[in-house]
Amino acid sequence: MKFLFRQLSIHSVTLALLMLSAFGEPERMVLSTEGSGRATAYIESPKIISFHGKTHVAWLDTPAEGFRIRTRTLDQTTGQWTPATTIGEATDNHGGPALTIDAEGYLHVIYYSHHHPFRYRRSVRPNDASAWTEYEEFGRDLTYPSMVCSADGTLIMVARRSFEDKPWHLEMWTKPPGQPWSRQQAILSARYGVYSQYGASLAWGADHRTLHLSFRLYELPDYDTKRSEGTVGYLVSPDGGETWQTSSGREVTLPATADTVDVIAHGLEAHDRVLHAGSSAVGPDGLPYIPYDVRVQETCQSYLATPLGDGRWNHLNLNQFLPPAFREWGLYMHGGIAFGTTGQPTLVGTVMRPTRTEHEWGHPSTELVRFRSRDCGQTFIADIIDSPNPDSPRWMPNIERPTGFNEMSAHPSFIYTDGVRGGALKDQLSNQVIFVPGTPAP
Repeated sequence: MKFLFRQLSIHSVTLALLMLSAFGEPERMVLSTEGSGRATAYIESPKIISFHGKTHVAWLDTPAEGFRIRTRTLDQTTGQWTPATTIGEATDNHGGPALTIDAEGYLHVIYYSHHHPFRYRRSVRPNDASAWTEYEEFGRDLTYPSMVCSADGTLIMVARRSFEDKPWHLEMWTKPPGQPWSRQQAILSARYGVYSQYGASLAWGADHRTLHLSFRLYELPDYDTKRSEGTVGYLVSPDGGETWQTSSGREVTLPATADTVDVIAHGLEAHDRVLHAGSSAVGPDGLPYIPYDVRVQETCQSYLATPLGDGRWNHLNLNQFLPPAFREWGLYMHGGIAFGTTGQPTLVGTVMRPTRTEHEWGHPSTELVRFRSRDCGQTFIADIIDSPNPDSPRWMPNIERPTGFNEMSAHPSFIYTDGVRGGALKDQLSNQVIFVPGTPAP
């Protein structure tokens, strides 16, 4: 398949936060004060679904009894929220939910696993997150689900598969209506048999058949040096996941590797070059929009990549759009992008100031930043979501994006975590989970 391609100064953080955004500021909602250290992670897993006047939100809590998947629903007409419903438990802070919805309005959720089988449930009633079927287990040694719903109601899920004796895969599973989950194929494979992570994001084209896959492949060649290799890459399927190819139409033999996909960016930790990628989206022009970052020593630059044709990509630097008071901060793509009904993109990420020897994941200086465009992603206006707090991060934004049949607002809503990461997989914390609703068109 071939694509058709188209080719101020302020001096304080307080003033930066008061910059005119021209979009209006919606009222936020604290959904929980029991959020885990990864309450709204990961970018792979959609957690917000809007449909026929309701918005359903899922996240990972840590009440006294352990890790729990929770959901609440907003009535868009009255502005009222339901009490929290507990869907099920998770094995640790990696077991958070992935949501989607079918054409009839039934919600579908995958959760629980960190190198385990997944658990799957469906809502008992359409557009109602208060009651769920008994869970079904499927798969083996799976983590980080990304799920969408096909035009015929078939659920498609990709997730990392871990092995003891060979390189880890990104596996694809499907569930036709009324049938069990079944494994289809490994789409991606690491090149080393030690540890890998995929950070995979799925997005439908306008035809609801073309399926775009972007990812940040993190590969660890060995445990002794612990020096990773990172690749931000892309593949597209013209037939709903049966076959895959690059943006230039070159067919790819599965499982693909970092050597055979579209390589958007590459980095070696040994060269102080570390990559991340956010969840991607397909714009009104039919092109995939893939946000990613490159950290080099104490600086981090973020980009929005779109294909130009013949395997080439345009890379729009996003740091230039930060509020002036934050231009010296690092911009990280622990977030994603989505297009609302206006056809304009909204992008969420994080800014922070770690030193060269500090890890950025959950760094206490982390603040949430939102980018909004009025010219289809050529330029952006950015705002910092909260007043900076140097002792605790606001982070892990998860933006609503189309998964098949959910209905987008003019500017997409998102959730995020206000609180610390914790020190271990099983830590029980009391973080806030905060919902920022979609905003009306300017």
